[in-house]
Amino acid sequence: MGIENDAILSYLEDSARFADLFNQFCFGGREIVEPQKLTDASEVYHTPPGRRRQRRQGIRDIKKRLESGVCLKILAVEAQNDVNYIMPWRIMEYDCMEYGKQIRRIQNANREAGEYASAGEFLCGFRREDRLVPVYTLCLYHGTGQWNGPRCLRDMADFGADAPEWEQCFSDYPMRLICASEPMDYTAFRTPLGALFELLPLRRDKTRLKKLMDENPIYQKLDGDTAETASILMGVNLFIKQRKKYKNGDGYNMCQAIKEMMEDSRTEGWEAGIRIFIQANRDDGLEDDAIADKLRKYYGLAKKEVLKFL
Repeated sequence: MGIENDAILSYLEDSARFADLFNQFCFGGREIVEPQKLTDASEVYHTPPGRRRQRRQGIRDIKKRLESGVCLKILAVEAQNDVNYIMPWRIMEYDCMEYGKQIRRIQNANREAGEYASAGEFLCGFRREDRLVPVYTLCLYHGTGQWNGPRCLRDMADFGADAPEWEQCFSDYPMRLICASEPMDYTAFRTPLGALFELLPLRRDKTRLKKLMDENPIYQKLDGDTAETASILMGVNLFIKQRKKYKNGDGYNMCQAIKEMMEDSRTEGWEAGIRIFIQANRDDGLEDDAIADKLRKYYGLAKKEVLKFL
């Protein structure tokens, strides 16, 4: 899946951050999902024997059970670093596998009890009062580009231009898609997940990224998990290699690491430009002595720096 996907999934395994994600994108920031009522439920879905399928099993990225009073709900997150053009179907399949597992469990319990009120209940093994635990799945796209794939099953279907009535009666399956590359309201987050998400749309905008580092003090003392995840998603190799250097009390100075990364990028670009300049002049037939004069004149390089490049 890639180091970026592994990083964000590991980060969201924490119940407080997982709850924060659902509360933000499903309930507008209201604390409907309480972290202390979440339990891990990750597992592999197996296809029942005798059913020929292309895939024999499915693995959820993260799945948790929410137990609130007598009500139980299944919450899941599927993370994507690249656009997946079959994602609505994939999520629908995972949800159907979860419902199928629940149905088989209920059927087995009913058969053991042998209590049916009608022939219909007996034939399907499911009683009229039996109910399924609802499943809620979020798709978190954290790639750098825009999501240009389908956002629901309808987007994957071809209804034909001459038959709009078929599209109107189509049973759609929507996908709850979060695009971390798109700006959003970060004020309702209750955990540093908001600070992490605020960085992601700025991966290709160094000016706004620097402005954020200058204006928001939270990045001067990020907790270890958030700093590490941010460094991987933002490509801040300096932090990954020299984590101790950025230690700041009980947190980490991600602001310093990001600014140093941008400075290194500018330096690399400047040096690459000089090397291109040298090669272009050599291609034009200029000797190194003449090129050295140009480097001193146009780039203000000292003799030692000129020798390094030549």
